[in-house]
Amino acid sequence: MIAAILMGIYAFMPSLWDTNGKTILGGYREGVDMVPFILSCLTALLSFITIFKFKSLRFQKTLCVVNILLIIAALATVCCIALMQKDGDLLGSITYYNILPVLSIIFLLLAHKGISHDQRLLSGSSRIR
Repeated sequence: MIAAILMGIYAFMPSLWDTNGKTILGGYREGVDMVPFILSCLTALLSFITIFKFKSLRFQKTLCVVNILLIIAALATVCCIALMQKDGDLLGSITYYNILPVLSIIFLLLAHKGISHDQRLLSGSSRIR
């Protein structure tokens, strides 16, 4: 749930600024800027759907891995767009909101670990019967 909230916030926040403080990338915009927005919204939606797939632990683990890959794709897109900018101040243009996908990846890895733990517990309890 935390990963879904973080990616939902990240979808609408600025990812890149120019030297004047104007938003270059982030939120809902037309064109190339739509790719990170769509990937962030899709990741937030899939993270939310993953919560309710508790009856199929294998599918839930697969959704966690897909979410992580989508977040990495969104971050790679932001990095590519940042590298294509004409101003030389690359580190000054990246916003602090770009830490949200990294935190989402951490929470999705923790979820994957928890799902694996639950799967081991369920298989162990089936063996006892």
